[in-house]
Formats: sequence, structure tokens, C-alpha cells
Amino acid sequence: MSLAVFCALLAAAALHAGWNALVRRDSDRDASAVAVAAGSAVVGIVLVPFLAAPAPAAVPYILASSALQMIYYLLVGLAYRSGELSIVYPIMRGLAPLIASLLGAFFVEPAAASLIIGAGVLGLGIISLGAEGLRRSRAGIGAALLNACVIATYTIVDGLGARISGEPATYTAWILFGGGIATVLWRLWLRGAPLAHAIMQRAGLGLAGGVMGFAAYGIALWAMTLAPIGAVAAVRESSVLFATALGAIVLHERFGAWRWLSTGLVLAGLVIVKLGSAG
Repeated sequence: MSLAVFCALLAAAALHAGWNALVRRDSDRDASAVAVAAGSAVVGIVLVPFLAAPAPAAVPYILASSALQMIYYLLVGLAYRSGELSIVYPIMRGLAPLIASLLGAFFVEPAAASLIIGAGVLGLGIISLGAEGLRRSRAGIGAALLNACVIATYTIVDGLGARISGEPATYTAWILFGGGIATVLWRLWLRGAPLAHAIMQRAGLGLAGGVMGFAAYGIALWAMTLAPIGAVAAVRESSVLFATALGAIVLHERFGAWRWLSTGLVLAGLVIVKLGSAG
């Protein structure tokens, strides 16, 4: 993994943590998550006419990812309904790179031992970031654990889809459009007019989240065409560092000595992954 790709992934991580903080800050987290899905759909539909058509072989991956995105946004809203950003986010994003790295190593492409070790250290640090908060509240943990599996699954699906497509920007636009539209229609069917009104009230938040989400995931998929999927997934989940900082500074969540130690583990994991995937 080149230094340019590594730094781009850190920027993507900051963007991803940013839109999650917007959702968590809102009083109706479920509505704000759907608003971000709607914003993603808008970004996708605006970009699609200016991009190359997706490769036919990538269409099954786009459809599969769109379905997974529906579940992802649902679980994001459920997790943040009562769980803190600095607790829920590390669990959601912490387990995902471990699962993705193992799945990638066994079923997609071989991974160097250093990458697996680095992903393990990184995941341990990420998960431990939420350990201190678990003693205070278990709210949202179940949804966060389930979403980690969803995230790992669509990471593998999208990594392969982006490679087959050969056009990461096109692929990203289509999955954001497909997943966003499917999510909004499904949730409107469940909640009806009240949710539609809530989404309209959050149009700015949704569009901002959609732009941030497109940029963050577009960078990640681009990186997956140049570096091992497991390594990209691991570095991308450094977003927990940004999420923890936002939780402490913006949302006034607790940040104690344990979290400083956990942050050190995350940084160590990132260094191992970077050194193990140098090239």
C-alpha cells in the first residue's frame, strides 16, 4: 500500500466518522440515518449520467450491495438510538476489518501474516475503545455487533465489484443510488408520512452526509483496486479515532485513560498494516 493510498484512506476515515457524528447528534437518529441514505441516493443519481456505465459483470454486486445497504442504515439508526458514538461506532467498525480480513484471506486473496497481525491489533484497539463505555451502558451493542457483520460482508462484495467494474467512481455512484433509494422506499413503507416529513426537515444533513459518504466510500473502493481488501478495510476503520475525538469534543462523551491506551493500540495496528502492505 503506497503512502498516497494510506493517507487517502485516513481522509476517508475522517469523512465517514463525520457523517456518523451528524446522525448521532440528531434527536431522531433513525430519521437522520434514512436522510443520509436519501442524500446518498441524490448524490448517486446526480453523478450517474456523467460516469461510464457499470460493467455487466458488476451488476450482481451492485444489487447485492444495495440490499446490504438497506440493512446497514437500519442498524445504524437502531445502534445510535440509545448508544453513544464513542461506544457503538468502535464496535461496528472494529469487528468489521477483522471479519473482512479473515474472509478476504481465506476466500478472496492471500494475505501476509503481518497484515493479519496488524488487523488484529487494530481491531483490538478499536473494540477496547468502547470497553470503558460498556460498563456504563450496553445500549445499542446488539445492533452494533450485527452491523459489523454487515459491514464486513459488503466490504468484500464491494471490493470485488469495484475490481470487476474497473470504475470505482461508477460503482460507488450506483451502489449509493441503489442502496439509498431502496432504503428510503422501504422505510417510508414502514413509517409513512411522519418519516417523509422528518427526512424533509433534515435535507441539509442528509445531503451533507451523502456527499461525505460518497467521498469516503469512493476512496475506499478506489484503494481496493490498488491494495489488498483486508488491508484497506483495516486502515479505513481508523475512523474510530476520529469518531472518538468527535464524541469527546462535540458530543461531550467521556474520554478517559483507557481510551488513550486503546488509541495507542489503534495507531500500532495502523503502523503494522502500513509496513506489512508497503509497496
